[in-house]
Amino acid sequence: MTYDCDVAVIGAGPAGSRTARNLARAGLRVRLVEEHRAIGIPSHCSGLISLRTLSEAEIGEEAAINHITGAFVHTQSGSEAALGGTKTQAVAIDRVRWDQTLAEQAQTAGAELVRARMINAQRENHHVKLTMQTDGRDWTLTARMVVGADGTHSRVARSLGMARPAEFAYNLGIEGRLRPGAGASWRDDYVHVFVGQDMAPGWFGWIIPVEDGVVRVGIGSSTPQKPIECYRRMQAAFPALFSSIEPIRMYGGTIPLTFAPRSFDDNVLLVGDAAGQVKPFSGGGIYTSLVASRHASATILRAFEREDFSADALASYERGWKREIGRELRKSWRLRHFGLALTDGQVDRVVRALSGPKLSTLAARYADIDYPSKVLLRLARSLPAMATLGAVTLRRPGAALNLVRAHLPFAG
Repeated sequence: MTYDCDVAVIGAGPAGSRTARNLARAGLRVRLVEEHRAIGIPSHCSGLISLRTLSEAEIGEEAAINHITGAFVHTQSGSEAALGGTKTQAVAIDRVRWDQTLAEQAQTAGAELVRARMINAQRENHHVKLTMQTDGRDWTLTARMVVGADGTHSRVARSLGMARPAEFAYNLGIEGRLRPGAGASWRDDYVHVFVGQDMAPGWFGWIIPVEDGVVRVGIGSSTPQKPIECYRRMQAAFPALFSSIEPIRMYGGTIPLTFAPRSFDDNVLLVGDAAGQVKPFSGGGIYTSLVASRHASATILRAFEREDFSADALASYERGWKREIGRELRKSWRLRHFGLALTDGQVDRVVRALSGPKLSTLAARYADIDYPSKVLLRLARSLPAMATLGAVTLRRPGAALNLVRAHLPFAG
């Protein structure tokens, strides 16, 4: 039987574009399917990534539009700690241009970009038949393999009967312009992080300075509370900062906080948010999706060499990406849940301790937004010696979780 392509990749975000590029570069016939007319639009991401992510993406520092060296972490009751130094901890990127660059890399390698919406996927005689829609017209695309890189609400996963992640964060993002007089604590190279169970239950808020007075603001919740209500509480709690921000554009999104039960099946792999490959303490998924894409493309190439697209043959994909990043994501998930057990009063005492020279120096030295459990555990070991923490139970690593959020937790 003749197929329309070897591999159909659904979704031209970082996960999909990178997988498509790797497969096309190896000589496979690849269709990269994107439902939006313009790649990267609308953007639902804060666009803050590590230098490591630039390297993984094979994109130079010209993609960075601002360098971040530290953070102010605020509690809802008014405690504050400033953490950072001179070292770049993260960079803000133009997320739309970032996605477009990765898609261009895929096309240069030979992947064909298809503007269409996938409506349904079904297996037929050891291949996948996809029902597509373009300008209201349905048509069919056949492939030996399909890669679901189509986000949290993956149609690929739903169509092929694959279970979804179990936990989510619901976020509101705002792009705004900073008016003069943002307050004495404002720095163009520092982000602001806001924590408080009443303000942002199960999650946090942020402000990221981008360039030329533009900021990205956001907040979320892992409960049914509406993010817009969380944002209004954050505005009310920090009027000096938020009265200086003039909103330009609002957007929302849902972020998975756990792995999908399985990221592979017969003829299909899930990559990125569709597989729950997201940092649970932050919602950042760019770095993790690029790593997973590397494993996905290697697995698919082996499958074509062996002419075996069964779940058994594709299981090595999940073993591979979990071996590289799964341990960090699992530790972060556990630490997040330990940290959520802290009261706001306990978090206040931890933040006040963090503002001291010993812990702030330690945090700045070992900060790593892609592998934050490293600094988290170092902080947790140091915290019991801080008499100011009173009754906080610090033998649990999770007691330091909200501190790690000061280290750019929303990074990609």
